[in-house]
Amino acid sequence: MLSFTFDGKESYKDFGLVIVKRPTLPSPKRRVHFMDIPGRHSAVRYDEKTYEDITILVECALLARKNLVSRLDAIKGWLFAAGESDLIFSFQDDKKYRAQVVNAIDFTQVYRYASTFPILFHCRPFKYALVNNMITITASGQYVYNPGTVESEPVLTIFGQGNVTVTINGERIELFDVDGKIIVNSELKDCYDDALQNSNNQMAGNFPILKRGDNHITWTGNVQKIELLPNWRWL
Repeated sequence: MLSFTFDGKESYKDFGLVIVKRPTLPSPKRRVHFMDIPGRHSAVRYDEKTYEDITILVECALLARKNLVSRLDAIKGWLFAAGESDLIFSFQDDKKYRAQVVNAIDFTQVYRYASTFPILFHCRPFKYALVNNMITITASGQYVYNPGTVESEPVLTIFGQGNVTVTINGERIELFDVDGKIIVNSELKDCYDDALQNSNNQMAGNFPILKRGDNHITWTGNVQKIELLPNWRWL
């Protein structure tokens, strides 16, 4: 029996809702622009190195011996009130999507105790690791392995004092006047302190990414450790 978890609730256990057939999980489209130039073979390509959102169609059936209408109301309330939430399928329960229900749900009653309907989830381009374990780096020169199929946008918490330079795969991030800790959030493109106060003026350089495979991390300056939340992703 196939089911899904959305906004922390399990479709079958909480609502009697099952997936009729395994949905197709599309890959995101990469944004590449093409321009034809007269007299030139092929087209000029500009690769943004970004991906478009995807949609996943899930065909569902509700099994309810009684109170079918009230259960349908509860399901609609659950799906639409959740907004953008984690979506986890039972057949791949180690990954999650960041998704939101976007379609009007039309119920078709098959029997007195059953109803079928499609759910359309609008998802961000990637699948994410369900378990996003913190990685602690205690010595300059360590490697961190990215098991995903695309680069990740990590969150780095640097514990130290004064001016610090962190280098990941040759890309330098300079941090100034660190007082205890500073947080570099590549997903939000933001730098802040432990009290969430803006610290972007204390950072120079690009927000780091972790490429597929091994990533070499070094630093100079007074750094005690780096805590790295990896945000591994898959296409």
